[in-house]
Formats: sequence, structure tokens, C-alpha cells
Amino acid sequence: MNKILSLVLLSVLASATQAAEVYQGNAAAKLLIGNTLEANYKTAGECGRNVFYEYYEEGGKIFGRERKMEQQGSYTHYIGNWKVEDGQLCTSVYGRPYSCSSYEKVGENTFKRSSDNMLINNVKIHKGKYRPCS
Repeated sequence: MNKILSLVLLSVLASATQAAEVYQGNAAAKLLIGNTLEANYKTAGECGRNVFYEYYEEGGKIFGRERKMEQQGSYTHYIGNWKVEDGQLCTSVYGRPYSCSSYEKVGENTFKRSSDNMLINNVKIHKGKYRPCS
């Protein structure tokens, strides 16, 4: 009986660890369209970091703003594009080739973004057009 109970418990634990919500392709697009993605990367102490905000428009446009830790003052603005291709959400900004990403939910409105060449933890998704105060 203990052996059966142990197997059931292991099965439940394995299912719970595999139950992370991962958004790809159309599901990721639905998550982002009409909302603003905020990502902090290359943290360097309490005050030094790079941050970008991207608003995803339904028509396939991305309206972004980025500020690098060495940059003083206002944000650099850019326009990019997004598309769903082969079941993946792919983006292109600054004229770069498209890079495809998935989003794993790690908290309330907080995700881990995995792309072809980068992993960004603590990505936040804000409802609508979000503008930071600075």
C-alpha cells in the first residue's frame, strides 16, 4: 500500500512541476496585443540597468522605448514588427532579423522570456499603453 501511495504522490508532484504556463505563437500574441511589455536586463547594481518597454499593436507593429544604464535623460524610441510564424511569436526591432520568443508565467503579470539568443527573467506585462514615470 505504501508503494502505491508513493507512486501516486510522485506522479502528482511530477505533474505539478510540469504545469508551468508557457505562451507561444498565437497564445503569446494574444497575451501581448494591446499591452505593454517591460523588460529589465543587464542589471548593474541598484541604479544601473537597461530597460525597454514595447507596446504591441494588433496590426503587427511594436512601439518601443529603451534606456541603457549609461544613457542619461530620455528614452530612445523605436518601431518594430511582430508576426506569428510556424507556431512561434517572432519580433524584429532596430532592423534586426526576426527572433522568436516564448513566455513562461512565473508570477502575476510576470514572465520569463526565452528567445533564440536571450533569456530575460522578470518580464512584466502591463495592461494597455503603459508609460513609466521617468
